[in-house]
Amino acid sequence: MRLSQAPPNLLKAVILAELVIIIVVLLMLLQFSSYYAKATTVDQQQQHQQLSLSPSHYSSSSSSTITKDTPPQKENKSIMMMTKLLAKSKTDIGAWDPYQMPLEELQGSKQEKAIKSLLEQGFSEYYFVMNDFNDSKAKRAIEKLLKSSDKTDLKILIILLPPSEGGPDGNYDWDGWIDYFNDLKDEHRSFKGFTIDDFNWISTRNDTKFWKNIDYMKYSNLSKALYEKQEDVQFYPVIYFEGEETNTVISEYSRFIDGIILASSCYYNITNLEKDLLTFARIFDSEPIRYVVYPTITYNYSRQNYNLPSDRLVMATLSIATKVADGILLWREIDSHVVEDYLSNHDDHKYLSKISKIEKLQIRDEMIWRKANPTLANSVLFQGHCHI
Repeated sequence: MRLSQAPPNLLKAVILAELVIIIVVLLMLLQFSSYYAKATTVDQQQQHQQLSLSPSHYSSSSSSTITKDTPPQKENKSIMMMTKLLAKSKTDIGAWDPYQMPLEELQGSKQEKAIKSLLEQGFSEYYFVMNDFNDSKAKRAIEKLLKSSDKTDLKILIILLPPSEGGPDGNYDWDGWIDYFNDLKDEHRSFKGFTIDDFNWISTRNDTKFWKNIDYMKYSNLSKALYEKQEDVQFYPVIYFEGEETNTVISEYSRFIDGIILASSCYYNITNLEKDLLTFARIFDSEPIRYVVYPTITYNYSRQNYNLPSDRLVMATLSIATKVADGILLWREIDSHVVEDYLSNHDDHKYLSKISKIEKLQIRDEMIWRKANPTLANSVLFQGHCHI
């Protein structure tokens, strides 16, 4: 069966109508695309403006995503503090002239076992006093110690005494010391460098020419000798927060130092310890800092009939030093239960949290005491003797 053909005029009208419909649809699509592009541009501009607002505006707009129980500032602070704690978990730990394990006095297998024991406890550095590089007996002992340490990762640093401790008979031939240290470094990988104790402290002796150790350093031309120090022989002067002429230390000797060992004569009070550590790190241009922790009493405090530092005080000090310092030096006594506990757990999150809480309690009680004793706490005599 054959369909009849449509009239020509009707066919033309249908084709024209279809063309009109196609054109209208295309125009609608173009208009929608233009509208969508404009809407997207406006939305992006609004987002950009929001991102460009001050932090206070931005935090207020996004505060609904944070619970009311944990303000953003406190949450961020907690995260930052924990990051600090974990970052400092690999803090270098040094034994400063310990009573219990004088490596330089041991011989043969006993010495090697003692070195191994120190490393197993967590120590990475060992500091000891040398009085005279011309002393042949002392030089032989150091050679043996360095040969034993060369087989391990333990680093050895020699403590030099200033006139306030070494007295008029000490060896202050800085040129000779630097030559000796350069030779030791050439021969022994375990020799790290040296420190000069009480670098910016004072002398209470009657037989020393200078009251300030730093004045003697200038007088004896220490800087001239330090120019000859090999770059890989590291120098860490001991700097006290309460010391004299710290600015002179910076201007005269900062170019020679590889870090500083910080100490406080007021170590029975730790309220300002964190602030002091951060301040000195900044003024020494972010050089690595080590802090001396006193697990036992020093001579000056024993003369004033002080008790031994409490366990809580030592733990609070370790908490702050672990957070802020690059290294911790444990002074003389390294086998107390507080020290052993720290050595075993200083990279453990729960332990760090525990001593952080102890730190807060210690500081709280120090602040309470200050408020209860304002006249005594603010007296020049009392502060000068570091009783607070």
